[in-house]
Amino acid sequence: MNEITIETSRRRPRFHRAETTPSFQLTERDVEIIRLVANHRFLRSTHLSQLLNASHKKICERLTPLYHAGYLDRPRAQLDYHVRGGGSAHLVYALGNRGAQILTVRDGSAYANVDWTHKNNKSGREFIQHTLAISDVRVALILGCGAFNSATFQHREQLFETLPTQTQTDRNPWAWRVGVRHGEAFHQLGLIPDYIFALLLTDGRRRPFVLECDRGTMPVERTSLNQTSILRKFLAYETGRLQGLHTNRFGWKNFRVLTVTGSPERVNNMRSLITRTPILKNSPLFLFADHSSLLKSNILTHPWCDASGKTHSLI
Repeated sequence: MNEITIETSRRRPRFHRAETTPSFQLTERDVEIIRLVANHRFLRSTHLSQLLNASHKKICERLTPLYHAGYLDRPRAQLDYHVRGGGSAHLVYALGNRGAQILTVRDGSAYANVDWTHKNNKSGREFIQHTLAISDVRVALILGCGAFNSATFQHREQLFETLPTQTQTDRNPWAWRVGVRHGEAFHQLGLIPDYIFALLLTDGRRRPFVLECDRGTMPVERTSLNQTSILRKFLAYETGRLQGLHTNRFGWKNFRVLTVTGSPERVNNMRSLITRTPILKNSPLFLFADHSSLLKSNILTHPWCDASGKTHSLI
């Protein structure tokens, strides 16, 4: 790998690009860093060091010139974590316009059709934090599968190729819409999962999963399904399962809904919701984990909890 030539006499600003572009040679690892950030939308520097199996210091040495040269961006919504004097949170990166141009040339992607500086500046703190929570799980899945020979991680783009032709042509192929009767009212509910992936086992079986990352901002239950709630999501998933929507739309024989949330207390609230809701209480769909505990172990063998308290692993 070519060495970076950067100024050492003064520290470069964190959220303003330097007036003078740092002199460095773009390497294949740099391109892979750009590609990973683009694929996940937002990544922390620690995510990148994990995915590339490299020291955090070395990765940061590459990230700094990639940012100042415009290949990557640092969304300003994270500024409150990096107050004057420094902060404990690791920097968050997004795709920059020069990085988008590189990926368009290298991969034939359409990234260059977007003004990423504008898009990143419009991204608010809650959106970034929610996307990072999804990235936490995605990175854990990649690393977990790398530690085992019994499962291969299939990301959403790979699963797209297995969808029925009609679904592939939809504007949003992963959208889920179903009619639900709740109480005396009938509702048309729609949702888009936070993420979709599958584990491909060595015997050829594919296990599809739908991921929901809950940051505690949505009420677990409301009196009406006209407003967003965890209950609304769960009813949409379970009613769709009973109607065979997952088979007709995605070609899946079965699937599970994984909900990752912020605390064991929040998990218990969701489990209680399921057990007291007649249409949900016997559903095999829902598994839960709290974010902190999940990331302390291998995500594939972690004890995911169902509504009854029974634990399951993903493999």
